[in-house]
Amino acid sequence: MKNLTLLSLCLLSAVSLAEPISQAQLDTLWKNKQKSAEEIVNNMSEAEKIGQLFMLDFRYWNQDSKGEPAPFLVMNEEVSKVINQYHLGSVILFRENLIDPPQTVELINQLQASRSNLPLFIGTDQEGGYVTRLRVGTEMPGNMALGATRNPALAELTSMIHGYELSSLGFNINFGPVVDVNNNQNNPVIGVRSYSDNKELVEQLSTNYIKGIHKYNLLTSLKHFPGHGNVSSDSHVDLPVVNSNEQEWRSTELPPFQYALNHGADAVMTAHIIVPALDNSKIKTLTGKEVGTPATLSKPILHGILRDELNYDGLIITDAMDMGAIADNFDMNWAVETSLLAGSDIILMPIKMWDSESITRLDNMYRYLESEAKKNPELQKRIDESAKRVILKKLQQEITAQPVDLKNAQQIVASKGHKDLENMVSEQAITVIKNDHVLPYILKPQNRILVISDEKPRNELIQKHLNAIANETGVTIDSQEIVIKLAENTLTEKDIKPRLKNQDLILLTTYNLKDNPTNAQIIIDEANKANIPLVVISSRNPYDIAYLKDVKANIAIYGITGFDITNNNRNSLETNIRSGLRTLFADQQKQPLNMPKGQLPVNIKNPQGDKILFPYGYGETYNTTH
Repeated sequence: MKNLTLLSLCLLSAVSLAEPISQAQLDTLWKNKQKSAEEIVNNMSEAEKIGQLFMLDFRYWNQDSKGEPAPFLVMNEEVSKVINQYHLGSVILFRENLIDPPQTVELINQLQASRSNLPLFIGTDQEGGYVTRLRVGTEMPGNMALGATRNPALAELTSMIHGYELSSLGFNINFGPVVDVNNNQNNPVIGVRSYSDNKELVEQLSTNYIKGIHKYNLLTSLKHFPGHGNVSSDSHVDLPVVNSNEQEWRSTELPPFQYALNHGADAVMTAHIIVPALDNSKIKTLTGKEVGTPATLSKPILHGILRDELNYDGLIITDAMDMGAIADNFDMNWAVETSLLAGSDIILMPIKMWDSESITRLDNMYRYLESEAKKNPELQKRIDESAKRVILKKLQQEITAQPVDLKNAQQIVASKGHKDLENMVSEQAITVIKNDHVLPYILKPQNRILVISDEKPRNELIQKHLNAIANETGVTIDSQEIVIKLAENTLTEKDIKPRLKNQDLILLTTYNLKDNPTNAQIIIDEANKANIPLVVISSRNPYDIAYLKDVKANIAIYGITGFDITNNNRNSLETNIRSGLRTLFADQQKQPLNMPKGQLPVNIKNPQGDKILFPYGYGETYNTTH
């Protein structure tokens, strides 16, 4: 009884007075985590509870001298007050916020120092490959590349590297793994972010990812419930509808979530998608249009399936609420309230906290929720439940606000050892989809190689690694580059023919083709007529060959650039193109620089979707086909 009294006094002084809880106080709270969480919530004001349910992004803050949004890189008084006075529970950081380890460590230390009471959840999206946030860090080749390796140990290795680097910088939650099954070849938003279109492979690799990252005390969050793999539009800009029936959903989309939840997942991120088979209710958009209820706002999906059917009692986190699917269609205050009532615990990015004016919108949202909670006992109950769940998870994970050691972080992040492992993994992923006696291309003393893609930076990246291969093998590679929009259909034979002249090899780097004929096809046709070997490098999704004819050689590298769909920023994903190029060539002694080992983690179907052209598991080597 005496211990409980002391504990209560500690909580009252730490929480009610809105002072940061010290490490000594945390040590006491950790001794009885369940009871501590209950006591903390019981002594919180309504605003303090609501604060624990918000995860905000301060991607920018106001404008620079040119009138452009200024990236938020260093704590300022306004943001510090927002975090403290609104009792914020969590912050998510993006690439704009993260320059290098010294700046990142300083920013995260400042964020934690600004807290009102409990330590903050500091999260980011370091999925690997196509979606990464650290500008300086080890990206790893991405989920579908891991699927191509078929090696669960490499999924665990990937997450250990991610976990080691993120935890050394001060992060305590990573939004991954993606457990969406990419069973729609035309999916515009998942693609290589998925491990596979095979649910068993998704289960195996995602749970190994969870196992690895847990070694560094990071929380994981499964994406994107109830499954974002079978859509043909992007919820960042649209409101996708999944038309599969319930039996199809239960046999394909559900199992990886269920499996991962049974193997240690800490949180589940919702999807802004409509699944009529799971919830056929209708709601109205801002324009009065009647639409299905997105999963993020659906009580039958979040509470009925996740909580009741699957007996899941962990955190439910929304996908970013400022995405077009929600922000363009619904009043945000109403959407936040509805998502909480549906079962969400943490509301991610309901307001773009990018300038001083956003503080007023945040204040209005707090006042709205406080007012509605007084009128609606169910909402009050949900706020209390979610606040307790968030706080309990912080205590269970023993999240601290201790300052991060910069020297330690600098030794870990993007270390040579990590970068070497990154290259090792990507080399095992490269998949030769087709090879009519073109590969490996045996380098001669002098080699003229034409590089063609949609973008000059992409061409220059390829040329950089061709130069590295030339230096390694002691040959000369004279590379020229042409920028052509390969998915368009604007060129003629006369446009292309002279540009291919006198080339020994053509590298045609495609990026998510969807039609035929295209400029890419015209280039292939002209190369074939001139008897010039041409390799199609499918640089993102491996499906490009389905939209091309008469291809002699094709490899899949599962990513050439990272991409942030929320702001259209790109970054080079060098390890994939490096390994892809090394797979194309043999030295003058005819030894391949990298022997292909990858196997397709997806079926490649024809554009109509009724015929498999290259099956799951297919991949050629230079000795045999497996």
